[in-house]
Amino acid sequence: MILTVTMNPAVDIIYEVEDFRANKVFRPVNMMTCAGGKGINVARVIRELIGEVSATGFIGGSNGLYIERELKREGINNKFYYIQDNTRTSIHIIDQKNDTTTAVLESGPCIEEREIKGFLKKFEEMIQDCKVIIASGSLPAGLPDNFYQVLIDISRKKNVYFLLDTSSSYLKNGINSGPYMVKPNEDEVKQLFDVKEGKITDYIPVLNEFREKGIDLPVITLGKYGCITLIENEVYQFIPPEVKAKNPVGSGDAFMGGCGAGIYKDLDPMETIKLALACGTANSLFLKNGIITKERVNEIKRKIKIRKCGE
Repeated sequence: MILTVTMNPAVDIIYEVEDFRANKVFRPVNMMTCAGGKGINVARVIRELIGEVSATGFIGGSNGLYIERELKREGINNKFYYIQDNTRTSIHIIDQKNDTTTAVLESGPCIEEREIKGFLKKFEEMIQDCKVIIASGSLPAGLPDNFYQVLIDISRKKNVYFLLDTSSSYLKNGINSGPYMVKPNEDEVKQLFDVKEGKITDYIPVLNEFREKGIDLPVITLGKYGCITLIENEVYQFIPPEVKAKNPVGSGDAFMGGCGAGIYKDLDPMETIKLALACGTANSLFLKNGIITKERVNEIKRKIKIRKCGE
């Protein structure tokens, strides 16, 4: 089983607006409401690639009930823990004319101590049959900054692959427990490490530091320039083909979904990263977050270039 973890999910409302600017009134040319949060986006991708996936985290209130209905409709197994407070809402405004994306993200609910204990008990039960766990996104109020570290430590005892996609102190704490994979982007790396110019060679020491922490597959994503990763003792850059992106939001989540699927299917690291990058690129072609098709993924995957850094 593959399990995705979204501790702070949301109901996503996406507006497509032409020439969006502040202090103006707009009528969207398109709009969409869907279950959101990074781990849920990951689950959608895995559902397309593998056929079965479970999702967990915290949901509550009317928004939580909406997410429950959406998960059922999309064929994602609902393993969420129910809390008293209402799940948050996130608003995304897509402007195709100016190629911009604007997001307004609520902080989310405050988790009570009894809810934390209840979730951890359920988590230990859930992972009995897990091969891969993918934890993504921020933590809601009430959870300690080392909460992902706690989940990694629990998972290690069960010999489960744990993939982590988060930022700031959550990432800093999480890497100390040595998850199998991490995937920060450039901005997230610059927040935590002494990286000044942002050249690809500047990120190599960070990848090496991740490896020293016990992370087998460290990855840093580079937006349209793809990603770099440390495989065995070599650093590689994976470069995607150019595409006309419709909505880049969720591409990092699609990347994680591809990684999780590759690891689940026992692909080697090179093929796993190619699949992940193809998923991330394919996601940008759709308005809804975490959406891919196998046909688009395979088409993009064939066009990905790989170069060994330093050559």
